[in-house]
Amino acid sequence: MKRFPKTKCKAALAAVLAVLMLFCTGCSASVGTAGGTVSDYDVEAADYTLGIDAANEVHDISDLLYGIFIEDINFAADGGLYAEKVVNRSFEFTELAAGDQLYGWNVVGEAAADVTVGDTENGLNENNTNYLVLTNTSGAEAGVENVGFLDGMSIEEGANYNFSLYARGIDGFTGPITIRVMAGETVAAEGQIAAVTDSWQKYSLSLTSSVSENEAVTLQVLLENGTAALDMISLFPADTYKGRENGLRADLVTMLEELEPKFVRFPGGCVIEGYDDESDYSWKDSIGVGSDGLPLEFNGTYGDVAARKQGIDIWTDMSATDDEWPSFMTYGLGFYEYFQLAEDIGAVGVPVLNCGMYCQGRSGEAVDMTSERFAEYIQDMLDLVEFCRGDASTTWGKVRIAMGHEAPFELQYICIGNENDSQDYYDRYTAFLDALNAAKAENPELYDGIELIYSTGGADATSGGNYLAAYEYAQTQLGSSDDASDFAGAVDQHYYNTPDWFLKNTDYYDEDNYARDVDSMTDSIYGGAINVFLGEYASQSNTLYSALAEAAYMTGLERNGDIVRMATYAPLFGNTTAGHWSPNLIWFNNTSATGSINYYVQQLFSTNAGTTLLDSTLTGAEIDNTLTGKIGVGTWNTAASFDNVKIVSNTTGEVLGEDDFSSTEKAFKKQWEQPAGGEFTIIDGKLRQEDTEAEYSEIGAVVYYGETDWSDYTFTVEATKLSGEEGFIIPFAVQDSDNNYFWNIGGWTNTVSCLQSLSGGAKTGQIQGTIKEIEIEEGRTYALKVVVSGSNVKCYIDDELYVDYDVSAEAEAYQVVSTDKSGDIIIKLVNVTDSARTFAIDIAGAESLSTAATVYQVAGKDLESENTPGEAATTVMEEYTLSGISGSFNYTVPKYSVTAIRIPVE
Repeated sequence: MKRFPKTKCKAALAAVLAVLMLFCTGCSASVGTAGGTVSDYDVEAADYTLGIDAANEVHDISDLLYGIFIEDINFAADGGLYAEKVVNRSFEFTELAAGDQLYGWNVVGEAAADVTVGDTENGLNENNTNYLVLTNTSGAEAGVENVGFLDGMSIEEGANYNFSLYARGIDGFTGPITIRVMAGETVAAEGQIAAVTDSWQKYSLSLTSSVSENEAVTLQVLLENGTAALDMISLFPADTYKGRENGLRADLVTMLEELEPKFVRFPGGCVIEGYDDESDYSWKDSIGVGSDGLPLEFNGTYGDVAARKQGIDIWTDMSATDDEWPSFMTYGLGFYEYFQLAEDIGAVGVPVLNCGMYCQGRSGEAVDMTSERFAEYIQDMLDLVEFCRGDASTTWGKVRIAMGHEAPFELQYICIGNENDSQDYYDRYTAFLDALNAAKAENPELYDGIELIYSTGGADATSGGNYLAAYEYAQTQLGSSDDASDFAGAVDQHYYNTPDWFLKNTDYYDEDNYARDVDSMTDSIYGGAINVFLGEYASQSNTLYSALAEAAYMTGLERNGDIVRMATYAPLFGNTTAGHWSPNLIWFNNTSATGSINYYVQQLFSTNAGTTLLDSTLTGAEIDNTLTGKIGVGTWNTAASFDNVKIVSNTTGEVLGEDDFSSTEKAFKKQWEQPAGGEFTIIDGKLRQEDTEAEYSEIGAVVYYGETDWSDYTFTVEATKLSGEEGFIIPFAVQDSDNNYFWNIGGWTNTVSCLQSLSGGAKTGQIQGTIKEIEIEEGRTYALKVVVSGSNVKCYIDDELYVDYDVSAEAEAYQVVSTDKSGDIIIKLVNVTDSARTFAIDIAGAESLSTAATVYQVAGKDLESENTPGEAATTVMEEYTLSGISGSFNYTVPKYSVTAIRIPVE
């Protein structure tokens, strides 16, 4: 893990002064934890200077910038956000699960429990055709019990729980049915359904727990004598969020509410794609739809959870036959509930729909565009708009109203596809766009204002893939249009990278990289013109280091809030018992939830989001990004020979090192480091690597030469391909095998020349701006040259320039300054160093600044620290009041900290 360098002696002095000032000012803070101090403005006593021109409003910032993304991954829905405590409540689980249709159920006493499967005549409805037949002839109470999801059920003393089931008597059985909540051998709550009929009826009870317990809690359903059919056996806490029936866990939603998100993206993610037609997410299934494609009426209404067909979550192990933790979808948390949730927490719903392609990451296929099935996907989009906006006279609007929401749901954006790319996707996206435009022309009152969001795949521009191809296609569709929203309201970008990547790419959406108009798209490094929806991003851990890197990156998102419309960390939830992905923003179990440090960074930015960017300049925080390190040679699945290695200083002309491989192999091994595999030998005065069969971790078959402090040098070598699939690898700026750059010549099966890098062991794809087509010939000797000058590298083949690249700069501190509707000046500071740092802050162009500010801060002591899942968070966002503010002042922040200072303008 990278550590950040200390700077200047005055930095150490500032840290000492900061400690002393804590005692002088009475501010309750300490270095390395939340807190900060104000002192008189003094540039010499500061580490950095921050100049702010409050009168210079640079541009507006999106009012939807920070939001959340809920995907049913890591049991985020069933067993998580959805408050239902009974797993497999309708006996619809399949042979994928341990116990098949009886997954989660045990027999109590001498009862017989059998599931009737696929009974379309006697089941509840066409979407719920399985039910339990429970028989007891023992003369003593017996039946079944449910163990709950994952780590089981939890109950609280004095809390009320709403029990319900559908039942019908068989062979004259009329009751009673006894319901018990058991905490081990203790009866925690009990009730009884006195009588049942011979037709399906819903029965409900209110149960109050006499104990608190979160282990070995079960729900029992018992008979004395007779046979009954049972279905939709359910237990909800009465205390759901806002007390809603079929509701959500109040503690989890409260954590979402405290983020103050401006939008909610749902329900996926890979979940919407599925493996095939049986496992893709259907928003209509999530509210109840019949085989005729129309809303399914059940018990005289629409949307009843008993009328929703169970789905299979893509995160289920489809090859399993006894999965201990299978992922099925009850759809109890469906599109209606998602939109309701967004509205409840003050956010806008941003739904994602299948584009007519199954998960490309799992080799899914594209649906034939001429097929009836593809037409259904298109219609699903149009009907969703009607569901959200339509009145009672419309087919789908009346469903929303019947479910309890007469007013329309707010809807502006619909994501078409998830991480999809290639021409198959572009063609399908265009078909959706054409259908929406036709609907707008026919019914503008219903469809106007709806914009589609277009996918650029599952990687950032620096990682290669089809990211830029997506922009090339968009530009062909835009033609001469000046309005990129004619094609898409935003582009959906997803990437998960190392902390170092986020620190090095805080300028990702700056105008030099991401164009602001259609005409400039071609020349832009990372695309442009179309607004950005950063639908999924995260650094690759929940450590403080990752949270700091994300905070630094978010200053760039906010600075570019004119083009970055929305951004959300992903995934949102992770269950501590079983899961599919890590890291996550919130970790939960059956009783509690823990926000990661990343969560509190998101909270700090979201609750202090600006709406207008103010002009600001930070000086003194830059880190020297001079390329330093060893050099190397190697291959990937290719045999090659190398000769006449030479490294010459660009500044003095001194030969730093050379090797013509005329010495012994013993001498070679003494001078050269071989970090991984490969067969390197000295033959006829040349270095040969002869293994063509295996790939070697992330670095290839390479050897390194030289010193880690080498900089400003020219490296030359003669390279000859002998056989194999690709060409050569030339590492440079090598600190170690986990941290270096390398020139990949003939990569991607001998088609591409480009730079790549390794940071903390994580490898990038093709670095944009360095990519060029190439084919390395066997038997031909190439003169390769790498010129390293400061932070620039130039790469030549036979004196032809192939690469001219400047390495992105990092910094010790990052900032963004904005204002919002309150008029407050909002200063966000990120200190990624291991010492307290002092900013000399000079605010020009602001009148009547308050002398007191409110500070929100996340700070920690150790880059490797985390908030432990299942335990109380130790690193959180803290708030305090800061006095002594003026137009110019020094402010000292703790080490490893993220700070938002809100200064009112009186």
